[in-house]
Amino acid sequence: GPIHPELGIAMDMSIQLKSESGAICTLSLSFNNDGPLGTFFRYIGDTGTYIARYDDLFTGKEEPIDVSKVDVSMNGIELQDREFIGAIREGREPNSSVAKVFDCYRVLGELEQQLV
Repeated sequence: GPIHPELGIAMDMSIQLKSESGAICTLSLSFNNDGPLGTFFRYIGDTGTYIARYDDLFTGKEEPIDVSKVDVSMNGIELQDREFIGAIREGREPNSSVAKVFDCYRVLGELEQQLV
């Protein structure tokens, strides 16, 4: 998207990727939001559309989906903390370690260079 005159960064982004298996992934983001921050995320897949609002999940037709039995808590911060402490206790790498995001950051860096 165009560069924001005050912030000096693009407020819109779109990334399209094709995996080795042929699956297509499209990511579109916009921070040009006329409303509260973090309002919702829309996930569109081959088998359905889902809307996530904070800790609630809906179908693309706004039908609520019960996610209360997905994990021990619906609080994202609590789950993040549980994973971090569990990894320390079990002597393993946590799911969200820095090492696990290097490949993602490498791809994002390559995409950024294409914008210059």
